[in-house]
Amino acid sequence: MPSEITLSSFFESISFLASRMASTFNTVAEQMPTIIVGVADFKISTEPCTYLATHALGSCLGVTFHDSKRRIGGMLHAMLPSASLHEGQKIREAMFLDTGIPRLLTALVRAGAKKSDIRCKVFGGAQLMATDNFFRIGSKNIDMFYRISHEMELDVVSWEVSGRVNRTIRLNNQTGDVIVKIPSKPEFIR
Repeated sequence: MPSEITLSSFFESISFLASRMASTFNTVAEQMPTIIVGVADFKISTEPCTYLATHALGSCLGVTFHDSKRRIGGMLHAMLPSASLHEGQKIREAMFLDTGIPRLLTALVRAGAKKSDIRCKVFGGAQLMATDNFFRIGSKNIDMFYRISHEMELDVVSWEVSGRVNRTIRLNNQTGDVIVKIPSKPEFIR
C-alpha cells in the first residue's frame, strides 16, 4: 500500500510539473518579439524566440520558410504572381512570387539555413470579391506558387489557400508552427 501512495504522489508531482512547464512555455511565447512583414516585403529571423507575422492576407500569398535544425525562418508577403509584366522597370522583388521566393531563399541560406532542411508553408490566395477571370489574383498567385514550388523543388508541408476569407499568420521561429487567424474564428496551427 505505501508504494501505491508513493506512486500516486509521483504522478501528481509529474502532472504538476508538466502544467507548470506548459504555463511557462505559454508565458514565454506570449512575450516573444514579433517582426512584422509588410505587404510586398519579406523578413528573416535567426533568433529562435521570435515570431514573423503578416496581416490580412486576401488575394496575396504569405509564404513561410523554416529550417528547424538551425531555427532560421523567413516570411514573404507577395501581392502578384509575376514580375514579367514589368520587365525593364525597377521593381520591388518581394511584390512578386517569381522574384520574391528566390530572393528570400537566398537570404535564408546566407543567414545559415540549409536548403534541404527548409520546410515551406503557404497561405492566402483568397477571392474576396466576385470578379471575372482577369482579376482573379488569388487564383493566379496560387497557380504561380504551385509552379515555382515544383521548379525549385520546395518542400511544401502545408497549404491554407483560397476561399473568401483573409488570414493573419505568425511563424513561430522556435517551432516552425504557423498560427493562423481568420476573422470571427479561433486561431489554429499549421
